Amino acid sequence: MNRASFISQLRRARGGKILVLFAVALPMLFGMLGLVIDGGMLFAERRSTQQVADAAAAAAARTLASGGSPAEAVAAATELVKTHNGLGSANVAVHVPPILGDHAGLSGYVQVEIDTSVKTAFMQVLGSDDSSNVVTRATAGYEPATVGAAVVVLDPNPPEISLAPLTITLPIPLVLPGLLGGFEVLGLGTVQVDGAVLVNNTWGGVDEDGNPIGESQLLEHAVRCMPLLPLTRLRATDIRVVGGVDDPDYYASTIPGESSPLQAGRLPVPDPYADLPAPTVGVDPANVRNQYYGGVTVINIPILFPPVVLEPGVYDWIQVVTGPVTFRPGVYIIRGAHPLTGIALNLLAGPVVADGVMFYITDTAAYSAVGGGPDSSDGETAPPAPEVLTLLPSVLINAAVLGNRLSGLNDPGSPFHGLLIYQRRTLRKPMVIASEQLLGGLLGQNSFSGTVYSKWGHVILALNGTYDARFVVGTLRCVNVLACRLAPTDLLPPAMDVFLVE
Repeated sequence: MNRASFISQLRRARGGKILVLFAVALPMLFGMLGLVIDGGMLFAERRSTQQVADAAAAAAARTLASGGSPAEAVAAATELVKTHNGLGSANVAVHVPPILGDHAGLSGYVQVEIDTSVKTAFMQVLGSDDSSNVVTRATAGYEPATVGAAVVVLDPNPPEISLAPLTITLPIPLVLPGLLGGFEVLGLGTVQVDGAVLVNNTWGGVDEDGNPIGESQLLEHAVRCMPLLPLTRLRATDIRVVGGVDDPDYYASTIPGESSPLQAGRLPVPDPYADLPAPTVGVDPANVRNQYYGGVTVINIPILFPPVVLEPGVYDWIQVVTGPVTFRPGVYIIRGAHPLTGIALNLLAGPVVADGVMFYITDTAAYSAVGGGPDSSDGETAPPAPEVLTLLPSVLINAAVLGNRLSGLNDPGSPFHGLLIYQRRTLRKPMVIASEQLLGGLLGQNSFSGTVYSKWGHVILALNGTYDARFVVGTLRCVNVLACRLAPTDLLPPAMDVFLVE
């Protein structure tokens, strides 16, 4: 055999071997290609599903932090996974509290596990299943972000409010500018709050660093100071705002030298009294009575006559022109207004002693202390309102009269414990509470204490001195000549923030 023939045969042999090796190696090459492509697809799907699990756990924890039930938290997480992220066929397990990990069994935490099937493109060539399971898990919880609250301002976008002309006088002027903030501080002095100020108002302004936040409309801000002197400030342990403020320099800590307590652009807080029932005999038989007294106007002569004594029950209005007057402890349901002043509770003069009482203000003339309807079905929805509300106040209290003393219901077994004024949720009527103690201690301090709750109402405070008082209201305006300090003995729940912990 010549050299050329030998080389030709050798080449044919090698070519055959290469074909055999290629035929043997081809499935392996496809398998490796499948591993790369399908593995990358599974990795991407796992990462995407993990993000969904994180968001679902955070949504469930936020539901709990807002006062929702475990069942509502489960529903929120499941809806986010299946509906909002298109994983309708995924198996979703939500555990409240978690059952695995460092936070197993801890209240305030939620664990979400997602098990979803992913179609593969090449793995089935090797005889594997045409799909693989991706399992992800996330745990989230909520923790306090502030100290307990002394002031909670609930209305996210209140209407303009204007007080109608009044036929009575107070130690403060009632000619005030239009509403420019969910929480306003006006006047000459400092308002100090020993606790957190939590404001759900969404109006814009700037944050604690002076950066623009939200959509500001002219001069409106979620929290606003209108200083007439450099001393006009809001001082608090924490100031947490959904929207923005006018100037971060106006807001400071109660402790000199401490960093700013302002937190702007935060999540809203729930109504701490969202589950508070309307007062009925069935709800609180110890303090609510169904006795009807009609409308009461008291014109007494101090020193010459003993105090007029009022009993808990149902009234059309209560007006005290001169005292002395004593309110027995219990709940006073006021379901109308004085035909001349248009005010439901008018404590113009005194002395008035009302220790351990709660005034419930409603506009339901047929309200019964037995059934509680229709107030008992008001719910959380904001009542409709025009752009500008021109209203007479429902409550006017002049607490600066010598000898005046008002304090909230004192019964730890009652759902109304600590409340001094509770206005029906659907009422936007303003309240005016004045105690301008211009002579300081001579007139006494803490003449007004307890909690004022008016979910959608506007409250105007003209207080100087120190008060054991809390306010949960739609909007709040403080007008003071000197310094006002709110120092409640008991604080409301703090603001909560949600954290992803696993």
